[in-house]
Amino acid sequence: MSRQSIGFEVSFTENWPAKKVKQEGIIMAKIDGRKVWRVVARVDDEIIVKQSDVVEKAIRSARNAVCQRLCKSAGINYELGWWKGRKHKDRRDFVDNFLGTPLYLLKDEKVEVEHHDVPYEVYTIEIVRLKFRKMTLLSPENIDAWGNLHWGQGDDEKFNLLGAKLPIPPHLCIGEDFEEEEVIAISDAQTCLDECPGCKSDVPFGTIILITEHFRLTPTQCCSQMIWTREKPSLDNEDWS
Repeated sequence: MSRQSIGFEVSFTENWPAKKVKQEGIIMAKIDGRKVWRVVARVDDEIIVKQSDVVEKAIRSARNAVCQRLCKSAGINYELGWWKGRKHKDRRDFVDNFLGTPLYLLKDEKVEVEHHDVPYEVYTIEIVRLKFRKMTLLSPENIDAWGNLHWGQGDDEKFNLLGAKLPIPPHLCIGEDFEEEEVIAISDAQTCLDECPGCKSDVPFGTIILITEHFRLTPTQCCSQMIWTREKPSLDNEDWS
């Protein structure tokens, strides 16, 4: 039996018309009431199957089921609307790694996992917690002097932010395409600052600065603020020897 498939590069809308819809060069239609779009996903050894007469709904249901399963494995709460907005694109991309190719087939057709090219995606608890709790965990109380982000009290419940990507506050990059940037260095704030940029008091021992290509983030220990600054452009390279 022939099957119709679709890639994830399609940009979906909330409400789809009942008749044919052409989007990104792909025709999707409710052609036959006996057929549905089916999405198969895999988390560990669990197979997740979701289907709908609209491909967007099938993919969204599969994404939500995968996210719930990952959150359960990581011991964190499932967040409604986890996928919404530009700032959560990395979450959607991460979850899509667990999904196979959507296929258009008969409702009662047997589930053939291999036909959907369902991947065996490897993940860690640390990555899941960072992906889905980064925004709530990013606070001075949870970041230590070595640049570790803590999500619990245990010695193994931490993740070093060096090399991690930080979401950039929208107000710092209006009109620019800065969604997130990688932490490329961690600096001792006492060697870089004369005073706390928040409360203007002396910089406490153990305060750090997280450095990305264009921004600096200082989790202040004295006034418990997350202070973002933008790095000023350097002089033209031709002025350097």
